[in-house]
Amino acid sequence: MKRRKTFVLLTAACLAAFTFMACSKSDKKDDEPSTPKEEAGKIPGLGEAPGTPQGTALTYPAGVSLTADKIYGEVCDTAYEVGSGGVVEICAAFTNSNAADVTFTLPAGLVILADDLTHQHGLLIQDFKVVLKAKRTTRVGIKLYCLNAERKPSNSGMTYKIGPVSSSPLIRQLCENVKNKKVARSEFADEDQYFMASTSIQGLVWGYTDGDGFDAAVLAQLLAEIPNR
Repeated sequence: MKRRKTFVLLTAACLAAFTFMACSKSDKKDDEPSTPKEEAGKIPGLGEAPGTPQGTALTYPAGVSLTADKIYGEVCDTAYEVGSGGVVEICAAFTNSNAADVTFTLPAGLVILADDLTHQHGLLIQDFKVVLKAKRTTRVGIKLYCLNAERKPSNSGMTYKIGPVSSSPLIRQLCENVKNKKVARSEFADEDQYFMASTSIQGLVWGYTDGDGFDAAVLAQLLAEIPNR
């Protein structure tokens, strides 16, 4: 119940933050070198833009594979959890057929695709390492940020699949901007601090996927709200 309450609060706060920040449209010109050649709110498959999220396929280490084709939302019968966020949560099982343990890095920019397009796709905001025990299947709960503000959040009846590692310049730049920030729950002293950082990050994601982006001053202010490591 506590987790569900936190999820609802996070969603409401993020929507409020997104509504405010969407008014801060970037004034930069497209020909400025620091501006990615992509328009916020029009990234294929993100927000309400048509198409499919673009990028490169996730590469698995030798002997490692996704155990099942279908990945379910939220419920995971394990304490092993990685990622950051809370609007999209999935449970994925990986099998390591090797004779030794394998450390598998889930990369920043990885997109998890909802099979039902009335539901939100998810984004992994940083690299997260998963230790897969030898000759075993490991179930991993993965927390992600929402890539479609107006769609439904994850639930236990929703199925997902592993999507691409995003090639979107705006999403790649966002991942770069937060790579040295605290994002995982384990990095915060309490739930409230984690909640505030997650809210700020979700607002940033929605500013690019569903909004008009940010000017340099607003972006700097929002990034400053997320603690450094």
